[in-house]
Amino acid sequence: MKKILFSLTLAAFAAGSAMAAGEAEFGKGLAVLKAELTAGAPDLKLPEPDLKAVIVREGSREYVRVSGHVNLSGTGWMPKDGGYTSINFSGYTTVRDSSGRVTSNSVRVSVYEGVWLRPNQYVHHSLRPNVSVSLYKDGKYIGSTYISGYISVSGWPSSSYVSLNGSGYLEGSLYITD
Repeated sequence: MKKILFSLTLAAFAAGSAMAAGEAEFGKGLAVLKAELTAGAPDLKLPEPDLKAVIVREGSREYVRVSGHVNLSGTGWMPKDGGYTSINFSGYTTVRDSSGRVTSNSVRVSVYEGVWLRPNQYVHHSLRPNVSVSLYKDGKYIGSTYISGYISVSGWPSSSYVSLNGSGYLEGSLYITD
């Protein structure tokens, strides 16, 4: 036990003196650096980088807002005593901006929605389609965006099925560069 304590004490003393020696060397290094700075270090010449400008797109940036009208309809099975049923609503639209120059092709809008039904009770439901569309300006592809909106559908259920219809507007926006 005495040997272990003696070894630990000796190691602590050796570490302390080694640290003191390291601090002395560090101090000498700082003195040399300070002397070089006051004497004036030689100017370093770094090579100039070869810069080349790359233009990704030229032109002005324009904000385009598009919209289009859609009719949605869907049919689903009517549970015997009423309840929850799933209906796939679908329709087609073409979106345009106010100038008519930015337009899409015919786009299929499809929404799969769950609806709660009661026998002999009028059904009113709100849909929120969100569809990706490709846009063209003067026949040239300019990008794609999402169009969305709220569409109200409604109808009366029969004894075995329900047919719901509604219409509304979908709209979206996109920044384009000419």
